[in-house]
Amino acid sequence: MRIRKSYLRSSWMTAAVSLTTIAAAHAQTTSTPATGEAVEEVVVTGFRASLADALENKRESNQIIESVSAEDIGKFPDQNVAESLQRLPGVSIDRSNGQGTKARIRGLDQNVTLLNGDIFLSGLELYTQGEGNFRETDSLEGVPSELLGGIDVYKSPSAKQAETGLGGIIDLKTRGPFDLQGTTVAGNLRYADSGEGWEPLGALVVGHEFSDRFAVIASVSYDKQLFQTDVLGGQNRGDWDFSDRPDRLTVPNYFAPEYRYATDREEERERLGYSIAASFRPSESTELTAQWFHSDLDILTQEASVKFPFGTESPGLDTTMPYEIDDNGVLIHGTVIANSAEAISFVKNTEISSDNFQLSFKYDGGGSWRASAGAAYSKGEQESTSANNDVRYTQYTVRGTNGVGFAPNAAAPANYRFTYDANDGTIPSFTLVGNQDLYTNPANGFFKSHWVFGDTTDAENWAVRGDIEFDPEFIQAGNVTFSGGVRLTSREIDYEFGRYLADYSGKGELDGSQFGQNWTPYGYFQDGAIGYKSCEIPASAGANFQYAPCERFGNSPALITPYQTFNSNPDRVQTINGFWSSGNAGTSSVLVQNRAQMGNAVAWIQNLYPDTPFSFFPSPLETFRVEEKTTSAYLMADVGESTDRYHINVGARVLRTELTVDQNAASNPNPTYWGTDSWNGVLKDFETRTIERSYTDILPSANIVLDVTEDSKVRFSTAKVVARQDLFQLGRGFETNFTRDSDSGSPTFNLFRFTNGSTGNPGLDPYRATQFDLSYEYYFGTQGLIAVTPFWKEVDSFITVETQSIFVMDQAGGREGPVQVPVNGEGGSIKGIELSAQYAFDMGFGFNVNYTYSDSESPFSNDYDSELPIPGVAEHAINTQVYYQNHGFEARVSYGWRDKSFDSNFGFPDATFDGAGNATSLTRTLGVWNRDYGQLDAQVAYQFTDYLGVTLEAINLTEEDASQYLQFENLPFAFDSGSRRILVGVRGRF
Repeated sequence: MRIRKSYLRSSWMTAAVSLTTIAAAHAQTTSTPATGEAVEEVVVTGFRASLADALENKRESNQIIESVSAEDIGKFPDQNVAESLQRLPGVSIDRSNGQGTKARIRGLDQNVTLLNGDIFLSGLELYTQGEGNFRETDSLEGVPSELLGGIDVYKSPSAKQAETGLGGIIDLKTRGPFDLQGTTVAGNLRYADSGEGWEPLGALVVGHEFSDRFAVIASVSYDKQLFQTDVLGGQNRGDWDFSDRPDRLTVPNYFAPEYRYATDREEERERLGYSIAASFRPSESTELTAQWFHSDLDILTQEASVKFPFGTESPGLDTTMPYEIDDNGVLIHGTVIANSAEAISFVKNTEISSDNFQLSFKYDGGGSWRASAGAAYSKGEQESTSANNDVRYTQYTVRGTNGVGFAPNAAAPANYRFTYDANDGTIPSFTLVGNQDLYTNPANGFFKSHWVFGDTTDAENWAVRGDIEFDPEFIQAGNVTFSGGVRLTSREIDYEFGRYLADYSGKGELDGSQFGQNWTPYGYFQDGAIGYKSCEIPASAGANFQYAPCERFGNSPALITPYQTFNSNPDRVQTINGFWSSGNAGTSSVLVQNRAQMGNAVAWIQNLYPDTPFSFFPSPLETFRVEEKTTSAYLMADVGESTDRYHINVGARVLRTELTVDQNAASNPNPTYWGTDSWNGVLKDFETRTIERSYTDILPSANIVLDVTEDSKVRFSTAKVVARQDLFQLGRGFETNFTRDSDSGSPTFNLFRFTNGSTGNPGLDPYRATQFDLSYEYYFGTQGLIAVTPFWKEVDSFITVETQSIFVMDQAGGREGPVQVPVNGEGGSIKGIELSAQYAFDMGFGFNVNYTYSDSESPFSNDYDSELPIPGVAEHAINTQVYYQNHGFEARVSYGWRDKSFDSNFGFPDATFDGAGNATSLTRTLGVWNRDYGQLDAQVAYQFTDYLGVTLEAINLTEEDASQYLQFENLPFAFDSGSRRILVGVRGRF
């Protein structure tokens, strides 16, 4: 019987795992069987053992691979999975709240994350964050690291692997039931603080081997995190005029946003996860394994955002005060006159659950053929409701019961001024000029408008596969293995977004659809400035409206009340102290709607308007369903034994994809709405359109490994890879946002105007690329490695988000606004090199360091640049780690840095003017860039005995912030403050 290389590798890894069960590094004396002579055997344990295991995994692999290994049960190198991945060559990560979220392989985030080689859903794929509904795809935050035995990152695929990614494959590996012997109980209990108080977290793992035929392993984990983040945003709220500004006749053209939102975000995440796996060996040659992984995640997000207007709600710069505009047209400094001072209170409650089931069967009778089969099923469910409230600090006009307008907060100023400073473009400042108590004087505050929305998402994946390996006896060398297999998969997303609408029929509002109109007596925005829509029914329609004649935004009587102020309803007021401490938002305190009252969104708004019933109405334009089915088959040949100095792996996978996208659209040019307007309700008259597409990809791959010497290897890999489209980008309909124009000098005063939107694109093609890798690896001494890996990836197509200027009808007759649209790029390339080195000294010290250079080009351009880099690809990235481990003590310090990177293009409508003041419409497009980012982490641990240890970990020690700029480094675009997370606890094994 021939001993296969894969079996030898598996045997070594089993031995390595058994070594890591010892809790501290030590030396012991044994005697050799032949001579009885005493020799010293060094048993490597702890963090050094995890590095040794990962290094050997890389050395023995037939592909270009990087690995992370757990030193023992519940002892993953980092508490955040993404943080562990960033230590690897060619891998960097995105962050939120100072912690890692998703991984980028050579700058690309179009990767596939698997669980034990198959489909996986963490649940966070379904989540959107904040008032702007930003989606973070492929986030690894929801994966409990205690349950993992390791992670493999494949940069070069083989035909056998069922999934590929544009950057690579991230395979999360759980421990198998037979990895443990006898009965094992291990766990940890820790407390963590991110600046908002200490919260408990922990995990417990229990394994029992009933016999050499049957074993079980089960786990449970709990994690609670509290974050406070200062955020600069608002790009989802308005555009960025350059020349078409209210002050264009008195000052030069300049770049400054229409709105900037300084946001205090508080977030609570609580997760409970558990898993169970069982393995059964009916015979010596067969093994059956079943696994279930479940997670429940509750997320409470609370935001308070102060708005600073520069455009439609502002006359512009105060030219009596100094101002500065640089040569690029960037506003550096100036005092802005603003007509409206407002804040938004936003509370979102989200519940996410996910289940992952896996079943696998293996047969190996020791003969010339082997077989395996498997099935996987993943299901994720997300449900959320979001409560919103605007408060006003400057005077606000509402409808009176007699149709005469009045200002409930008449004591508030009519306008105000603030001095804007761009600073270095990272985080600007907004300093109040006069009215220093603008946000803290209760006499100024009016609860302006209220609205609630919700969404649900169901995701379902399944896959079945069968594989066979065959060692042909007719090949005399006996070092060739053929393999092949088939796989069927399905991915499905059902997404429903809807709004809670008030029924105004009990207040005397008529049903316009009964009188030839395209609206009904419902409303989304509960705002005292909005009068009766029935005022607009022509007298000839015979409506006999009780208040006719009237004007909806003129002398219409009040439709929706109450009119509550801070003084009349102090119980609704929350004081936020230390507001936006990362910068200057004009005040260190602000009075807003109490966010604690908004946790149950529906109950909150119903309590405010007890006589007005609210009901949920799905929004057809934002609701969709996408299903992707694939059929694939592969053939592959492996040439080379463990005794050979070479190994060749070559094969091809054929992938057939069928897409079905169900989207909704208006069924006629003048549709009817559930609500009084398109911006104040949801579409009633719609039809579902089904888009069906199919395409086939042939994905060849080859991996060649040559042992140049006993300690050095050369690897070459080439492959064609495909990364699937984001199903949300395929399915999303046209989502639009509107805001009320409150500039009293504007001809559209008091009318709701289109501000921006976003949409999906069912015609998106997947990401496709052809890649080449060449690697030289030199292994030496105790855990020593020097590796040089040039790479080249030719991207045939990739997906990015463009901002297009699209005309949308609104209450003011319509306008063009920026709409985010995903599109396929024509292609691009990434060329670069990875350099890495690591070594473990005998005295306990060690290090690993890696550097990645990536030079990328794409066909994307904007008004200032052409051949822009591929989004997310940083030119330079460095990761370093220094550690010490001896006599049970362990200490590590890690630092990761990533260069600036191109994110996307941002476009907005503008106009140029001739000498006579005639306007010509145009769209300006500028680039959004991520600033460079570096983060320092540290960990200290001590193992008292083989069974008990303590640990202290700090993530983002220096509290680094993340930010973006728009085209010019002194033009700030977005900012997220970073928090430091401290974890302290105990861990044990019995």
